[in-house]
Amino acid sequence: MSASPLDPKQHAHPRFARSLTRVLATYPRLALLCGVLVMAFAFSGLARLQADFSYAGYFHESDTWLQDFDRFEDTFGNDDSIIIAVQNTEGLFNPASIALLHALTDEMWQLPEVIRVDSLTNYQRAFAEGDDILVEPLIAPSAELSADFLTDREEIALSHETLPGYLVSPDGTMALLFGTLRPSGETAPDAAKVVAAARDLVARAEERGTGHTFHLVGAPMLVASFAEIAEADNAKIIPLLLLACVLIIFAVLRSVWCVVYAMVVIVTSALGVLGLAGWLGVQMTSITTVLPQIMIGVAVADCLHILVTYRLAQKDQPDRKQAALYALTKNVKPTLITTVTTAIGFISFSVSDIKTIAELGLAASAGVVLAWLLSYLLLGPLLLLLPFGGARAGEPMRLAPERTKTLVRWLAAYRKPILAGFAALILVGSFAGSQVKIDADPVAYFTEGHPLRNGVEAIDAGVGSARNIEIMIEAGCADCAKDPDFLRRVDTLEQWIEARSDVVQVLSIVDFLKASRRALNDGDENEYRLADTQSVIAQELLFYTMGLPLGLSVDNRISTQSDALRLTVMWRVSSSSQALQEIALIEEEAARLGLDATVTGKYALYQRQESYVVGSFLSSVGIALLLISGLLWMAFRSFKLAAIALLPNMTPLLIGGLGLWLLQENLNVGTVLVVSITLGIAIDDTVHILSEFQRLKRLGLSARQAFEGVFAETGVALCATTLVLMVAFGVSVFASFAPYQVFGILAAAVLFVALVVDLTFLPALLLPKDEGREDAKPKSAAWAETTVAPSATPKPSS
Repeated sequence: MSASPLDPKQHAHPRFARSLTRVLATYPRLALLCGVLVMAFAFSGLARLQADFSYAGYFHESDTWLQDFDRFEDTFGNDDSIIIAVQNTEGLFNPASIALLHALTDEMWQLPEVIRVDSLTNYQRAFAEGDDILVEPLIAPSAELSADFLTDREEIALSHETLPGYLVSPDGTMALLFGTLRPSGETAPDAAKVVAAARDLVARAEERGTGHTFHLVGAPMLVASFAEIAEADNAKIIPLLLLACVLIIFAVLRSVWCVVYAMVVIVTSALGVLGLAGWLGVQMTSITTVLPQIMIGVAVADCLHILVTYRLAQKDQPDRKQAALYALTKNVKPTLITTVTTAIGFISFSVSDIKTIAELGLAASAGVVLAWLLSYLLLGPLLLLLPFGGARAGEPMRLAPERTKTLVRWLAAYRKPILAGFAALILVGSFAGSQVKIDADPVAYFTEGHPLRNGVEAIDAGVGSARNIEIMIEAGCADCAKDPDFLRRVDTLEQWIEARSDVVQVLSIVDFLKASRRALNDGDENEYRLADTQSVIAQELLFYTMGLPLGLSVDNRISTQSDALRLTVMWRVSSSSQALQEIALIEEEAARLGLDATVTGKYALYQRQESYVVGSFLSSVGIALLLISGLLWMAFRSFKLAAIALLPNMTPLLIGGLGLWLLQENLNVGTVLVVSITLGIAIDDTVHILSEFQRLKRLGLSARQAFEGVFAETGVALCATTLVLMVAFGVSVFASFAPYQVFGILAAAVLFVALVVDLTFLPALLLPKDEGREDAKPKSAAWAETTVAPSATPKPSS
């Protein structure tokens, strides 16, 4: 009588694995009910799921830079603006273009969330006219747009100290209109609503503005575009990925019902992780929207290992339930270990200073556990209860015994070149990784041709820049911002910043004070300077503000207590590394002048998050390796196997660095995920190989025979799961979010190389040289006789 597939002496399955499957066999309906309840709990969190594609989604509330920005916003209001660029290559100072700018200015006031509009036409200019001192719009709506008048206004605008590089291009062919949004307060402005209304406005303007080109940019456009491409990418990528899963799983298993069983777990895992994100308070951002892709790959891996074993077992075990129990029992230990190691890889993200990466790790680690639970509480009962997917299905994909023997002999014969090749990979990968730079540009996250990127590039070429940082300079006491000495130091800093090569324009209250003094002195250009006493400065400020219309006050430039000033720096700096260098220089110069200056603003926040990338990378990888090492030692109860398991899993680090170097890409908030995510997933291959190798060795097989067994069964599942994972991440090349394109290419490459390394390096390391010879004698019966045996045990209750 043959031994049962659950016989520990025959198959060396751990006791806890046999206990788990015994419960499944005895109470399959109860297990299925538990699976449905777990699924229902996860799904119920979908109602709690929220999205935040703004800067706040990237920073923890305790972040000092975020707190600095909140303080800035409390003092000066929101720095968010919806910006419309209007271009006429023949020039804007003509009646049709000016009428269009007037109309757009008026209509922008009606946009939702907009509380202020600044444009070329409504710019408040202080000037002297005879004995009168006036503060009026550059081009009033009531002005007669004669040729002489427009020529005069063009000369004034293009020679003005502030307007070129801010509201008009130096050649007068492009103008910008800024619609400033309300402060965040308890709720942030609705960027999607603002952008939708602005797009409608631009569409109407295009109908009547013949000969003009329009671009829509600004922080609300950035936030809305992030949300839109995330939704569009998922709508495009997820169906492609699911279709690929169906085709690959069917090609491997040759059973329609097994494909159905697997897809039940895969789809519920992908949706369930979003529900868990809702329960955990994880917000959807441009980073966390990759969660469904990750879960599809993880769930496929769990299901395929069970189903491949199940289908191969049916060759020698015609009883469907016994084959299912064998498959479930055999895979408990390796799938559980890989679940924990993958979860560790993700949970290590939680220490990241980048909020959205920390939340990605939290949700993904919970999702990995969910996928494993559903594999045993849904897939297991389905295999035991439903009379489908039996041996009558097509022949599953398998590797012929002759080929496995040939492969193992080849690996043993060439073990030294293989080990030398891995050593060379370490050297080359380490060198390449050291050459990778940390850099990013939020606008470049969008692929070429995206409207936002096109708009920013057009404005860079026209007006000079649509990017800006903010500087808050605190005077120390009420009314001290009107102190002449303080203002002169601010003026010195402003001139120093303007002299920087990539700075287009600097805006501050100092400009208005100088212009007011010039106007009060009959337009004398020599008087374009700061007054000598605080009382005169206060009078000049009062004179200027009294002439301003409602909604265009200077409280966005000087605090209500006159204890702080705001400088807005318009610059061409797109690189985060350069931005951080320039910000450091500005802070250093401000300190030299004795100014208490804080560089902030949303664009500065986006750039500064890149400084967290290295810390996040090192901490997550370090923690993951430390915890995984301990887990592997406990799982294998062998320091040698645990150490061996870690060696090939340097591959994500090496290939990730090499890939970035070859692609000439930078390390940033998107690409940093490659190593951390693939580290947790790639180690799954190692665990499955070593678990099966250890099990077969305990049955008395030689190392050669053990690896023949590994390749014949586990190897098929590993190749199939790696292919699915490569597709799962590789489809990101179709994304509109540029970092995901690089992420997809690198992740697929890392997983492929990791599998090749596992299937070559591990045998080369563990196979004694003499076992590669034809005459090597086995230590026990052939592997085929011990893989699956017919069962004589009673059939479990269904």
